[in-house]
Amino acid sequence: EYIASILCENITRPADRSGGFRAPCQQCAACHMRMAGHHPDFQSIYPQALAVEKGLTVEVKSGVKPSQEIRVDDIRQMQAFFNTASSRGGQRFAVLYPFEQINLNAANALLKTLEEPNADLRFFLIGNKIEDLLPTIRSRCQVFNVEAPSLQEALVWLQGHAVKQPEVVLSLAGNDPFEALKLAENKAEELELRRKWVEWLAAPELHSQIPPPVEKLGFSVLLELGMRLLQDLTRVHLNQSCEQFPWFGPKFLCARRVNIQGLSDVFTLYQKQYKVAQHPLNPRLALEFIAQRWQTLSA
Repeated sequence: EYIASILCENITRPADRSGGFRAPCQQCAACHMRMAGHHPDFQSIYPQALAVEKGLTVEVKSGVKPSQEIRVDDIRQMQAFFNTASSRGGQRFAVLYPFEQINLNAANALLKTLEEPNADLRFFLIGNKIEDLLPTIRSRCQVFNVEAPSLQEALVWLQGHAVKQPEVVLSLAGNDPFEALKLAENKAEELELRRKWVEWLAAPELHSQIPPPVEKLGFSVLLELGMRLLQDLTRVHLNQSCEQFPWFGPKFLCARRVNIQGLSDVFTLYQKQYKVAQHPLNPRLALEFIAQRWQTLSA
């Protein structure tokens, strides 16, 4: 909304009740171009996979999966935009999301532009883990922390969008309401696979057979769900309530029989594996590796 407000060229639109921010009019030529995704002074930088998901035109080599990372080529393709003047005489904006998925070469290429940006160019780097940004990039940025909505607020919002079992969907989406809505509306298969994976992890009696085809979720998603479940198992072991999957609590009673050191060891392993989750790995072998370590908890 902030960027949309600045790009809007209707100078007669009223300010909002706070007396400062002016909402975009959605009627002027600039607003129409922005809403159509063709404003010459606004560019977004996404990983290929996310761009494809958003329905954007992306050049992907035949037989190659869209990249999950923001690559150096993605930054280089933006150099013409970075280095030219505004097409409509105002400010220009580049939004990079999510910054956690920018690889090292791309981050270094971006740093060169951030060191000497054009006067009318503003960058918005959006993400959840600022510690994943290079210190040299962080030092050139202003940091704005946006408070996440409470779980209750997120549940009410999802209910307003007619999401069934919102507490389940929200937990499987990492308590991200936008991700939860996306899973509920457009990715029913992925949502079901996430549920199957968590149910398998929580039930020692099922550990002899890994549920197919959960490897389709991707290594990082499997690990993240596992680490969040380990947090709940640890809390149950200490006679505390679940936080990550509260709807799943009764099935976690097995955690009281697990050695706390075992929970810690598996969590540490998953953390280390998460750091290489974006590397090209054989999906089934990667799944079997983390599943075998999990099985040691109930051995």
